[in-house]
Formats: sequence, structure tokens, C-alpha cells
Amino acid sequence: MAHTLEQKIIGLLEQETALRQWLEQMRALIKDSRGVTVIAGLSPAETEEFLRLDPQIRAHRGAMSQTEFEAARERHAELKDKIDTALQDNAIESLSDWGGAAARG
Repeated sequence: MAHTLEQKIIGLLEQETALRQWLEQMRALIKDSRGVTVIAGLSPAETEEFLRLDPQIRAHRGAMSQTEFEAARERHAELKDKIDTALQDNAIESLSDWGGAAARG
């Protein structure tokens, strides 16, 4: 039986507990419009890709060629930038909302 993307994401998060904890602490795990767990700023497919790349990048032990590793590291950095941008945007939006609520208070 084929696994859904949601099941793959949940399974990857279960395997990478430290990464999952970091994502939870950063409030980066969200549900998209279809109710699929994703990382803020990423699509479900990008979330799965990031969850697969992250441990490979952190534990590079020669399993990939130098060319493959460089490509994977570059893609990981692109996805991480998207996450960071989304988290910054969320923080700015939260602060804007808080300031507006305080002013209305």
C-alpha cells in the first residue's frame, strides 16, 4: 500500500526527533490548507525533501559523492532559507497583530 505524503512526513519527523523538536520549538510545523503537516514556507513535497536532506547533510560520511553532497547542501540551504523567511514573516505579522491589539485595547 502506497503511503501518502502526510504519512511520509510524519514518519520522517518520528525518525528525526531532534529535528522535529527544533521545528516544534520554532513553531515551524504547521498544517497547510489541506490539513497536511508541513514546515512553514515549504510545500508538502519540499517538506519531505527537507526532512530527507537534513540528516544526510548533518551526517555526511561519504555516502554521496562530493558533487552529490554539494548539490544536496545547496538545495538544503535553499529550503532552509524559505523556512527562515516564513518564520520571520510570521514573527513580524504576530508583532504587528499584537501592536494593533494593544492599541485597540
